[in-house]
Amino acid sequence: MAKVFDRVAIDSWLRDEIVQKFPPGGLGDIKLGSPCIVNPGETAVFVRSGEALGTFEPGTHVLTTANVPFLTNLLERGLFGGKNVFTADVYYVKTTDLTMKWGTSQPIIIEHFNRSPGASAIIGNGTYVVKVKDPWRFLTAFDAFRDSVRLPQLKDRLDPMMGVMMQDKISELAQAKNLGPAQLQSFSQDLNDLLVGLLQQDFDAVGLSLVDFNIRMGLHPNSLEVVTNMGYGTSYVQKQQADAFVAAAENPSGGNLGEIGFGAMGMAAMQNLQNQQQQQQTPQQTQPQAAPQAVPDSGGGMPDVMTPQQAADILQVSPEDVIAAIEAGDLKARKIGSAYRISKANMEAFLAG
Repeated sequence: MAKVFDRVAIDSWLRDEIVQKFPPGGLGDIKLGSPCIVNPGETAVFVRSGEALGTFEPGTHVLTTANVPFLTNLLERGLFGGKNVFTADVYYVKTTDLTMKWGTSQPIIIEHFNRSPGASAIIGNGTYVVKVKDPWRFLTAFDAFRDSVRLPQLKDRLDPMMGVMMQDKISELAQAKNLGPAQLQSFSQDLNDLLVGLLQQDFDAVGLSLVDFNIRMGLHPNSLEVVTNMGYGTSYVQKQQADAFVAAAENPSGGNLGEIGFGAMGMAAMQNLQNQQQQQQTPQQTQPQAAPQAVPDSGGGMPDVMTPQQAADILQVSPEDVIAAIEAGDLKARKIGSAYRISKANMEAFLAG
């Protein structure tokens, strides 16, 4: 037989507890005229047969048909357990800030098709702060209709959701703002702020509000290798050719490079892939580099007009770094259509500082 309660309240919480059910362990009959006490930082949700009856904000609420509309409805529907009692589960939900730690267990693949190599592998960690703003939606989204829900249980549900949301939203930012590996290497606070706005809609869907976001992001040390193995960009074809070449070279019985479609072009592709990997594997290379000790002599092969790739070869950096310097105004160049061209005079002025 269900116990009859003449007071509804949660008297104590565990430190990391988010949800508590009243009464715990089963159904309880609540006496009409009983006080429902909701402390600051709590919300009480009355539930019966999987239906939300009503929500109470902080304060003391006297449960009578005169001031609680859902009780009148229960009375009219004949759902009272007895003359002066009614049956309901009450779920108390914490509405204070919840600080969550988060980090990537696997690299997040960020697509930026308009910038080589088409994608980047991102890793990161930090904290974010959420709070419950829609208790019923929160209880439903996280299946939290239990005697108790604690922070680790919520984290187990949120962590994989965060990974998916971050991948989608950072890819949106990378494409909208034309961000390549060099820009994603140093994930700035400005991008964090933009990300908060993009993520909020996803948090709304589960009844949460995103209060603060402080996630430090950067390129995976083997970003190019990771995304190449996943089939992004022309590097994937080059890698297949390079793998076939290595396999043929290691084959004790020898190998026919013609049979695997590999010749001088394949060898060049392998060399190009190795160069790209070396440029991406060291994050420090995305930082400003010291100028060479001497400007290359005009007779040493510096063209009168250079592509970003040629300028990168001279500066010993990646083409993305050259484009970043152009877009920042540090290296003067002329844009023809969608391509940049750099004069020898501008390159010499850049090297001279």
